[in-house]
Amino acid sequence: MRKLSRLPALSKRTALRTLPALALCTATHSAWAQAADASSVQIYGLLDAFVGSMKRSDEPGRTKLLGSGGMTTAYWGVRGSESLGGGLQAQFALESFFQTDSGTFGRNSTDPYFSRNAWVGLAGGFGQLSLGRQTNPMFVASGAFNPFGVSLQFSPVMLHTWQPTYNRAVLGDSVWSNAIQYTSPTFAGLRASLLYGMGEVQDREGIRNLNLTLNYAAGPFAAVVSVQQAKTGPGFTATIGRQDAALIGASYDFKAVQLYGQLQRTRTPDIRTTADTAQLGAAVPVGAGRFLASVARTERKVTGSPGTGRTTWALGYDHFLSKRTDLYAVYMRDRLTGFSGSGSVGVGMRHRF
Repeated sequence: MRKLSRLPALSKRTALRTLPALALCTATHSAWAQAADASSVQIYGLLDAFVGSMKRSDEPGRTKLLGSGGMTTAYWGVRGSESLGGGLQAQFALESFFQTDSGTFGRNSTDPYFSRNAWVGLAGGFGQLSLGRQTNPMFVASGAFNPFGVSLQFSPVMLHTWQPTYNRAVLGDSVWSNAIQYTSPTFAGLRASLLYGMGEVQDREGIRNLNLTLNYAAGPFAAVVSVQQAKTGPGFTATIGRQDAALIGASYDFKAVQLYGQLQRTRTPDIRTTADTAQLGAAVPVGAGRFLASVARTERKVTGSPGTGRTTWALGYDHFLSKRTDLYAVYMRDRLTGFSGSGSVGVGMRHRF
């Protein structure tokens, strides 16, 4: 492994207060583009493994495992930029998910090799324009505005929204292929992004994905609004051809505690289903780590049928051994309508390189 450039180091205190952003920094292009050298190439990644005892409310039995991606899905990548003069840069990113417990590439057997990101683009005073496989800004937003970040094992709102085994509310992948993305410069704390995913279906231009996201950050306060309409990707079938989704989120750092909140709604007209999700969370810095707490509630309604509800909450502690290495422990409780509650517990380690 060889690093040809390095991003500026963060203090331990800053790293602890911006943990969700650290987990997502490679998914949002502008964050590293502003910090990178004028011409550079960098190899980087993250490994995450945990030992756990897991059981959803609707599962018949318990599973003890050594799993991958307890807090962040493991990945490695190469990214770079080249100065073209006049403030213009050429940029690229190639990132691949992998499973720390088995060494298998991808999150599952259907993933392409560069499953996390594979794009090339231009950046300058106008913002950034990129082409290729790119992370969905709604996934980034839902991870940034809860204390457990992008965890697909222990973050209640991420499980409700993105995890298929929890009957996820949002259809499609967290990464869109065949996509064009424009990200604006930041002005007065506000940044906008527009992502268009081509369906590439002959004579059917209406089969496509579209996302618009607005982010705002000023001092201790941050907020996001993300709306999308998706028509292609995992979860779409011959009978499900469209889904509309919207998310609003906010956080405020009081220094003694950082608070998070989210509201989401998805509407899938072909199966007459609406899902409403609410999340509240908090992170309290203690020593070299943070206590984390979050609860999410999803109400799912199907026209002409009884609705269902799911409540999941989690408590955890994330302890930083260094700026790049942390240990975490989480207890999570889950209950779905018609089933009794069940608990899961995990202890793991995460390392960034």
